[in-house]
Amino acid sequence: MKRPYNWILPFALGFLLLAGTAWWGYGQMLSRRTAETALSNKYNLAFYNLVNNLQNMEIILSKTLVGQEAREDANLFMQLWQESVAAQGNLGQIPVSPADVARTIKFLNQVGGYARTLAVQSAEGQSKTDGQWQTLKRLYSQARRLNTEMDRVEADLSSGRLMLSELRRESRWVLRRQGPRLADNNFQTMDRNMQQFPTLIYDGPFSDHLARKQPLGLEGPRVTADQARNKALAFIDQRPDVTYIANVARKDSGRIPVYRVEATPRPAGEGERIALGVSQQAGQVVWMINSRNIGDAGITARQAGDRAARFLEERGFKEMESTYYETRGNVAIYNFAATQGGVILYPDLIKISVALDNGQVTGLDATGYWMSHRARKLPAPALTAEQARGKLSPRLDNVTPGRLALIPKTPDTEVLTYEFQGSLDGDVFLIYINALTGEEEQVLRVIRTNNGVLTM
Repeated sequence: MKRPYNWILPFALGFLLLAGTAWWGYGQMLSRRTAETALSNKYNLAFYNLVNNLQNMEIILSKTLVGQEAREDANLFMQLWQESVAAQGNLGQIPVSPADVARTIKFLNQVGGYARTLAVQSAEGQSKTDGQWQTLKRLYSQARRLNTEMDRVEADLSSGRLMLSELRRESRWVLRRQGPRLADNNFQTMDRNMQQFPTLIYDGPFSDHLARKQPLGLEGPRVTADQARNKALAFIDQRPDVTYIANVARKDSGRIPVYRVEATPRPAGEGERIALGVSQQAGQVVWMINSRNIGDAGITARQAGDRAARFLEERGFKEMESTYYETRGNVAIYNFAATQGGVILYPDLIKISVALDNGQVTGLDATGYWMSHRARKLPAPALTAEQARGKLSPRLDNVTPGRLALIPKTPDTEVLTYEFQGSLDGDVFLIYINALTGEEEQVLRVIRTNNGVLTM
């Protein structure tokens, strides 16, 4: 008796149909997850751009309170208007109800409108009035409060308590169940705190000169690969009782063409591997990175600064002065600028990293120094320090006596200034007054954190 096999074909077709459906469903699930991830990334990018805009607005507003020069004010107000416009655009990309951020939107709109009005006024040479200064001060206070709230929202986002992508879900059940975790509550809290709305690691304070096309500090013949290797070995901060072997890996082009030299210790240890860039012209070390593992801190940041100063002195960088520093993990990063006749030369900047476990110099970036360093023919100041001090805002407190500083104005021009430090309501500023004309050239805000001193 023959067994019937007529069921096999329908079974096989059914199985294939089921498998195809499952595969299609799986593909749809992956596509949906990919789309959700992309959307979530878009929201997060908009949020962090908004945070950056608001922080910049606060800093710019603080600068408008201490500046006196209409020309500089015009520049600041234009920056403030641009940041407010960008902030509005980024806020509009975050999936929150306009009703939940109505006051914030109003704040950004009016800051932008007010800044634009004052920019036109300043461009015509008119200084801000006392009434306008008072309005700017209220705006600054409000911006600080807004950034405080944004810090809380950012903390929730970083910890995972807040998920911006959840706001796109239409399920009211999800909103009711997950309500405390959603951004709505965070932004509503932030917006409620805007009810007092008025009727409104630093890379050195000066870096525009790096756009210059040709380095000015590299004079001398071209060096060979062997010479570059020897220069690198003599430069690195070698650990005691360790022999270092160096080889030229390749030539690198860039702002300053270099030989890339790699040095390793014998015996190997602590994951140490050092890479250096030695300029093909004149054979000077432009940068250095030591990738070794760094242990717990055993020295202070001040001791690290002293070690950095000795290191530079021993390697031929004379008359350098420490400006600002910060710490990242167990590494202290110091900025040093060259000096000439008591004048600090901010374009001639070197960044140097010191490991806080044993004081070894583990990093250096002398690009700014070699792009700019040379003997300058500095003009004699037309103003005394006291006369320049008289150009400062009378609202500043604790103003320093002032010192001469050369700062870059464009990639190819430099200006001799008096540098003053002063404070307003606890905020610290650096103000640069042209030593020849008395014009205000630059205002920087000094940010003191647990990790060091930065400028913006």
